[in-house]
Amino acid sequence: MLSNLLIDTLTRFTDLIKKLIIMCMDAKKLEADWQSLHVVLDRCYEGPPAGKCGTFTGTVLTICQLLEGWVVMEKEGVRLESRCDNNEWIVCIPGERYQEFSDASRIISVHLAIRNPGNGAEWRGIPIVKFTPSEACRNALTRLRESRAFEQITQEQSLSIFGVVMTLDHAIEIQENLLGFFRQLLCQLRQHGMCFEVPFIHEERVRRSHKYLAGLDVRESFSREQIACSVGLTPGQLDRLWRSEMGITPRQYWNRKRIAYACEQLRRYEPSIKSVASDLGFRHLSQFSNWFCKYQGESPRTFRNRPQSP
Repeated sequence: MLSNLLIDTLTRFTDLIKKLIIMCMDAKKLEADWQSLHVVLDRCYEGPPAGKCGTFTGTVLTICQLLEGWVVMEKEGVRLESRCDNNEWIVCIPGERYQEFSDASRIISVHLAIRNPGNGAEWRGIPIVKFTPSEACRNALTRLRESRAFEQITQEQSLSIFGVVMTLDHAIEIQENLLGFFRQLLCQLRQHGMCFEVPFIHEERVRRSHKYLAGLDVRESFSREQIACSVGLTPGQLDRLWRSEMGITPRQYWNRKRIAYACEQLRRYEPSIKSVASDLGFRHLSQFSNWFCKYQGESPRTFRNRPQSP
């Protein structure tokens, strides 16, 4: 009886936290320029999970539905468990997570790369959630999976559909169905405390410099001094304002963008590691490898060869 009471109390507390997060999101919701929003379907796959057990660094939004078996996932201190008979979806934002699937697990796995370089939008709130999808959300996923282009895609290609050749009509159909699915998904994620939004920045000089860095191509040069001068501050002053407002410095934000770009390119297999290094301004491959290992904890080659999951 005490155990049931404790579970009920924890459930109510979790629901309260979600409501508070949603209220904060409502309070901070801003209009922004979304013209450069680009939603890319990276994977739409049914079968056994590619990585059954271990710690994985994801670079995309991951949607997972269990068809058979069970799974445990943990990210940033949030631990979730689910079984196939629960009919739940698990959604995880980009970044490192631990997961363990049962041996007989089968899943539907959808990976979405969300890009909006112009306004600096990012995933905020709870990093991993599970929920029972609405009928509209289920129907939107069905329409996406029934897109005609998938009739020509092999199961191996569906693990990463970058570079898959299709007709223009089929490409437009996939994009229409993908945006419809993403819209329904966002509605449900927001109800559970996960949101894709532009960060609310009080300090004008931080806001201006953030907007500049958000729109700057990662292949262009970064000058800490120039950015600080453009808003009338010294580099040290700008760093302190950024730490107070954002929790990181401009250079840390810039490195985060560059790492995300490097990871995305390395997952595609088409560009060589040397080409990715050159794109980011590294003259020597060893410099790029050391930099990548510093932030990712593994070499670019190890990252490229590791299974992407789930």
